[in-house]
Amino acid sequence: MLLKKLTDAGARLIAFDVLFRQRPPLPGASGDLNAWQDEALATELAAASRVVIAQKVELIDGRETLADLSPPIGRAALGSAPFPIIPAQGRRVDRFVAFKESGEVTPTLPVIALQAYAFGVYPQFLELLSRHTNSAALLLPQTVNSLRANGELQATCLLIRQLFRKDRALAHDALADLQLWATQPAEPAAIAELRALRSMYLGDGTRLLNFYGPAGTIPSSAYGQVLTASPDALANLVENRAVFVGYAEGAQLEEIEHFATVFSKGDALDLSGMEIAATAFANLLQDSSIRELPFPYWLILAFASGLLSTLACRALENRRALATMAIALGAYGGTSLYVFASHALWIPVVIPMFVATPAGVLSAFAWKYWTARRQRDQLRHAFTYFVPRKLVDALEQNAAQIGAGRESIECGCVATDAVNFTALAETMTPEHLADLLHLYYEALFGGVAVHGGFVSDVVGDAMLAIWPHRAAATHQHLLNALIEMRDAAQQFNERLAGNRLLTRFGVHWGPVTLTTVGAGTHYEYRAVGDTVNTAQRIQELNKTLGTRVLLTRPAIGNTDSEFLTRDLGHFLLRGKNLPVNVYELLNARANATREQTDLCARFAPAIDALQNDRYPEALSGFRELQAAFPKDGPTAFYLGTLETGLTLLNGALRVG
Repeated sequence: MLLKKLTDAGARLIAFDVLFRQRPPLPGASGDLNAWQDEALATELAAASRVVIAQKVELIDGRETLADLSPPIGRAALGSAPFPIIPAQGRRVDRFVAFKESGEVTPTLPVIALQAYAFGVYPQFLELLSRHTNSAALLLPQTVNSLRANGELQATCLLIRQLFRKDRALAHDALADLQLWATQPAEPAAIAELRALRSMYLGDGTRLLNFYGPAGTIPSSAYGQVLTASPDALANLVENRAVFVGYAEGAQLEEIEHFATVFSKGDALDLSGMEIAATAFANLLQDSSIRELPFPYWLILAFASGLLSTLACRALENRRALATMAIALGAYGGTSLYVFASHALWIPVVIPMFVATPAGVLSAFAWKYWTARRQRDQLRHAFTYFVPRKLVDALEQNAAQIGAGRESIECGCVATDAVNFTALAETMTPEHLADLLHLYYEALFGGVAVHGGFVSDVVGDAMLAIWPHRAAATHQHLLNALIEMRDAAQQFNERLAGNRLLTRFGVHWGPVTLTTVGAGTHYEYRAVGDTVNTAQRIQELNKTLGTRVLLTRPAIGNTDSEFLTRDLGHFLLRGKNLPVNVYELLNARANATREQTDLCARFAPAIDALQNDRYPEALSGFRELQAAFPKDGPTAFYLGTLETGLTLLNGALRVG
């Protein structure tokens, strides 16, 4: 009754998603008492000549096989084929099988349904195949009537599928013909059906379902509604359409007859197997099953997303980079939705947008951070060549207060000067002089850093170095550095300066303030205080006394047992109001020569006689020292001073 009503209403195709199994014989009966029912249905099937029916794939003795159909029904139907559902986790269905290509190789119900639905364009489709497959198309049924013969529909679908799979150029040539036909007066629906057949046979065996919505989106009617509907109302519903007949319970879902889809929420809005079959058929008819981007292109797209985001974020400032990435992600997401909605093309979204691009952005920012950190470390390291590391740390934390930082400490100040530097500079080009100074300070600075000091200031050939008193052995470090610097400067003088650049050292100990000095756009880190000035004046005293290293008593500290020094007396230095007791550093006692030790031993009584106004004794002592040490500067200075003073005194007495 249902079949007759659908046929009379003009349904173009009827697909039964119902299993018409062969009836088993009843025990003790001579035959099937209900066989007349199958015969009656078969008669109506043959009369309709537009019905395909479902089969079931069963596993028997480890082999897949199609379940036997009721013989009269199987003979009367246009064709039969299975429609295996491919549920994923949670019974969710995303794909359908168009051609089963393993085990029992067969087209599925939606495929034979479309081929039967498109009987009207079969001659044109056969013409397309005949043009480009030579004699292979002769194996196909040559008319629609022969295609309707029992068993021909499934076999024809498989043969056409093989033609397209073996000859990939066939699809291109057929498409070219279809495009040519589309420019000529032709039925648009016929061209669309031919395109659908080409895509169906060319596409993958398993395809992604393009769902139209939740359950009920595809128009459906209950058995009772169809059987009681008026002919006109039923014609409006099914005329020239494909009608799928099967089980779909809308009030209470059966456990095995509904499947989750992307529209499901729990069990609600699930689709029945019949609705999924109808959806698959509609996808094939409209050539709208979702096409996945081939995996190589998927990889390229994911890699390109990460690479381009990395390059863009590396090239742009961070805020612009983030804004650009937000715009790019929005554009990519919009493009993905557009091609999905208009062309049923599924391009990857999650990996490019939420994995590759963020990874590219993070890698670019990490590279920027690493580069900035490396540059900052390089800059900090470079600053330590100019100022102490402690100041670098303070400036890094609070660069805005660069002029406010200061530290008052007790320290040893060493002032140096290179004698004859001006005369030497006149004989050299600025480039050669710069190279010479570089080598000169390289020799001096080594002793400073090794022994815990730092260079506070360099002006031309003069240097000021500071030894902060932060440890008990600071005096030892200071005097060791003085000896090392003196020897290094002497070696430099002999090796590179041709004995023309004699270095003198002046040392004083006392309080200073370490601070940045300057204003506006220029600051220098310096030690400020009378200790610095005194050290510079003591350095100048070397010229008068003919010495190399002079220092004050506070600078010596308690190191007398370790270093050989001699008291040179008190001197009123330039710009000072009070005299300063000055000592000469000769050597470490462990390395002192016999001559240096003898000089100190004989110099002490002479300077003591002078300081206690025993001038004849002092004069005699210095004359003896000069005879023994003719090159000793302090002896020559005092001897000259005493002789000049006695001469002036005798002259004054004679005049008186």
